[in-house]
Amino acid sequence: MGNLQMTLCNKVLSCDYSGVSETLCSMGRSVRGEDMQLALRVVFAPMEGKNSLKMGDEFLISNIKKVPGWEPLSWRQERVAQQHATGKSAVWPSLSESRFARPMRHWSVEAYGSDGKGGVRSLRGLLQVAHLRKDRELEQVKAAVHEISAVADYARRFNHHVAQLDGFDGEVPTIRVATSMACFVLDGIAPDVVDAGDTAVLTLFDEKEVTKFVFEGSEDFVELPHSFFHFVLWNSGGQDLVADLQGAQHEDEFILVDPVLLKTGDLDLSQLLEMATSSEVPSRNKKRFDQWHPRCAQLCRSFDPQRRSGHARRACGVPLPNCGVGGG
Repeated sequence: MGNLQMTLCNKVLSCDYSGVSETLCSMGRSVRGEDMQLALRVVFAPMEGKNSLKMGDEFLISNIKKVPGWEPLSWRQERVAQQHATGKSAVWPSLSESRFARPMRHWSVEAYGSDGKGGVRSLRGLLQVAHLRKDRELEQVKAAVHEISAVADYARRFNHHVAQLDGFDGEVPTIRVATSMACFVLDGIAPDVVDAGDTAVLTLFDEKEVTKFVFEGSEDFVELPHSFFHFVLWNSGGQDLVADLQGAQHEDEFILVDPVLLKTGDLDLSQLLEMATSSEVPSRNKKRFDQWHPRCAQLCRSFDPQRRSGHARRACGVPLPNCGVGGG
């Protein structure tokens, strides 16, 4: 195996260790002008695409930095902390309920990988590392990536639904979830970022700013992300609630990064109906739906035509009093 050494701030990332292939070392030689800080291997990639890294791919990371415009990525964990400190009603999901509240750190990185033709390609991405070591274990990170992949599946169904509607003729932007993958850290010289043996999430996302589209209900109302939010609950039969729709908006698409999928619990539709017609206090997820989606977009009616206007409101075809999904 080669003896390539890559220096950074008097530290050295050497290829002379087990777990890094000669291919990776050779790749590093061709980009020696860059300071390499981490060596990673993709270990779970359910969202593989033509421009993404694939299972088993090894790559090098350099140019690790914070992006001021990405601060909204941390807002959800800040909201949960505030909720816990003040004792307010549990609108924000707790750590026991969802990864929504899991403390994460975020960096912009440059990834160098093989182009499959003997050369090197570079990709810019978002590297997410859990603050707690226990949350950097493989199964924890795989579960997060699997959840993001499930939201991407909903996005494909939503885009297909919109494309079939009369009068749109392809003029409506699409919803796309940025590709995420679980990566095992082979070695590195950036202990303040992640340690060898940890697992992190790499997402192919190269935007200057992150915008909240559906988060706490006070953000500017943007029709397509709100329609998608409503669609997920409707399409899942009331079982899934997507949270924290954030990312970037372009003329032809909305790119969502690190969305969270909440399960409504063990209630089936008949139980939801029974609860909705009783005098019981609305469930947490019904409160969340009401707060995060304060009004429906016109597009919501295309898949949930049974909803009513006025005070007798319907969400996803199920009558839910005060669900916040009524009238136009």
